[in-house]
Amino acid sequence: MRFFHELIRTLAKQGDPYAKVLAAPDDPYPHYEELRARGVLYQSSLGTWVTTNHKLANEVLRDRRFGVRKANGEKAPEFMQFDNSMLGLDPPDHTRLRRMTTPTFNPRMAERWRTRAEKICHRLIDDLLATGDRFNLMTAFAQHLPIAVIADLVGIPEEHRRTFYVLSREITPLLDGVVTYEKKQSVDAALAGMTKLFTGIIAQRRADPRDDMISRMLPMVDEGRLSMAELVPLCMFLPLAGSETTVNLIGNGVLALLRHPEQWEMVAERPELAAGVAAETLRYDPPVQTYRRIAHEPIELAGVSLPVDGELAIVAGGANRDPDVFPDPARFDITRDIGADTLSFSSGIHYCLGASLAKMEAEVAYQVIISRMPRLRQAGPVRRRGSFIIRGMLEFPLSAS
Repeated sequence: MRFFHELIRTLAKQGDPYAKVLAAPDDPYPHYEELRARGVLYQSSLGTWVTTNHKLANEVLRDRRFGVRKANGEKAPEFMQFDNSMLGLDPPDHTRLRRMTTPTFNPRMAERWRTRAEKICHRLIDDLLATGDRFNLMTAFAQHLPIAVIADLVGIPEEHRRTFYVLSREITPLLDGVVTYEKKQSVDAALAGMTKLFTGIIAQRRADPRDDMISRMLPMVDEGRLSMAELVPLCMFLPLAGSETTVNLIGNGVLALLRHPEQWEMVAERPELAAGVAAETLRYDPPVQTYRRIAHEPIELAGVSLPVDGELAIVAGGANRDPDVFPDPARFDITRDIGADTLSFSSGIHYCLGASLAKMEAEVAYQVIISRMPRLRQAGPVRRRGSFIIRGMLEFPLSAS
């Protein structure tokens, strides 16, 4: 792992724009423009093909000749590992598991939880204001809202939510793509703890079914359509991936609004514009910056011949600023007519199941934050999480006065 990081630093110094991206700079967007200048499809010195072209990226994400694993089904090296969680699977297993989980995350279900999200937002702000007017948005607010909502959806009992929250914080490095040896030890311990936690929760839900994902899926286990070895990872990683997207959508959106105070005022006057904040943040500074795909067969793409198991990095953060699709792409504008789809929730068969839920929660968060803390301001420098995949902050100090 140390050799990998040293290689990245060396190649970045030599001018490889993709190596610069992998070094996880605070501002990756200039490097995305360097990649764009290299052409529609650029091969890094690391061997990976890279694109920031929106049209090509969208095509690849929808192309069934690409997958998230190697052609023989093995996990790809240096890749997010999610085992049987659906996030790391290709068809037909991915298709089967997605069909089973879709009812929990459909858009109608998301709207049912809007009132619940509003109550959670107000409670969180009550709590943080009770302890003073300075706080870290990420730990005092953004990390708690999506976990509270998704815990209800999945079926995590109230008495286990603190444990789930603590363990999920330990597992989030998996989403960053490359885990150091030191982090791997704590991640492995948290995974073991999470497995034990959900094994117990599943037993509870079997004895006392509720209106939640676990209760709905247990009959599928009894029928043999789903195994326990698949259900437990689903319970672990769907909430993790879904909540992390929302956490950083909230943080990135609030940061963009504070840096564009005229647009903060627009939402204060017209709360319905919060939907535009979510949409524009997803384009301008998305929580997920990069996806990786593996060629399952020889593929001709943009004049390039990709071999079997050739790796392609789809830089969504760059594709969402493709000037051929989004005019004046570096400008943050919550009134923008987005038009084309952003790639912030991926596309094709891996399109994020929780997209509607994430957008709803972010909209509610922006509305409540602006209405409850109209004089909110940044109270110190932000500290980012140091990931080339997940774009978010660890520390975002704010003052309500």
